[in-house]
Amino acid sequence: MGIEAKNNPKILFHYTSVGTLLKILDNCVDNKICFKATHAKFFNDPYEYKLAVSFFKQSMVKYEKENNIINRQSSNFNKNSLLRLGMASGDPFMLSFSENSDDLTMWRTYGADGKGVAIGIDREMLDSYSNNENNANTKLLPCQYNKTKIINRLTKDWKDLYSKVTFMEGGKRLSMSSFRFLFNLIAFSFSFKRNEYSSEKEWRLCKNEFDQTKIKYREKDGLVIPFVEHYLNKEIVKKIIIGPCVNKKLTKESIEMLLKSRKYNLQKNSIIISKVPYRQI
Repeated sequence: MGIEAKNNPKILFHYTSVGTLLKILDNCVDNKICFKATHAKFFNDPYEYKLAVSFFKQSMVKYEKENNIINRQSSNFNKNSLLRLGMASGDPFMLSFSENSDDLTMWRTYGADGKGVAIGIDREMLDSYSNNENNANTKLLPCQYNKTKIINRLTKDWKDLYSKVTFMEGGKRLSMSSFRFLFNLIAFSFSFKRNEYSSEKEWRLCKNEFDQTKIKYREKDGLVIPFVEHYLNKEIVKKIIIGPCVNKKLTKESIEMLLKSRKYNLQKNSIIISKVPYRQI
């Protein structure tokens, strides 16, 4: 099972606040910096979880019809079935990136309304991290926005997967023969995103975590949000874009001072000021 990327970007950008950037850069231990991945149920689009279930079932039904299967498993697959699959393969956590380096919508939505930064991450290094045998159940995937393509892709994959998982008694019981297949299926499911978000050109570092002791919690706007930590080599940071509403000159100078004092070896001119004409009034 796999997902084809339309583009092959060298750098992916993580939009965040200046405060979060400071925490990431200033807390470097053994040349590792920490990024936090949020539980899939706490993402910004409240329909993503339901969307994954919907596409998953539609593709299953399509596969069964195309192959004239009489005893259809799809009849036992309900809205809680993907959740049970997810629980069987660990809780799903996502860390988001974008191909867009300096985008007004991204600044408004994820970059502290223009007062944040976009951290440029080496995509090949991130891919290598996700494929490392020490990072079990971790995968870097480009998001998919076209409903037809998503369903067709899943329908194709059912050829190898259909016999490996069985839903029984209205989805309340589950049997499987491959946990690896299960993780890939869940990761693929959560790379779906509504077409309205396609301009974000999002990629996700997906991880299913079995070990509850590795799940941590933070508070945001009165909500307790679960997350897991990814420790990446600090050399993975290649650029930092300063948002359009930040005090650009002073912020650039202070970030450069921080990078120098912490011995980050970014190339010259890697700290870039946004060119987006946006200001808060």
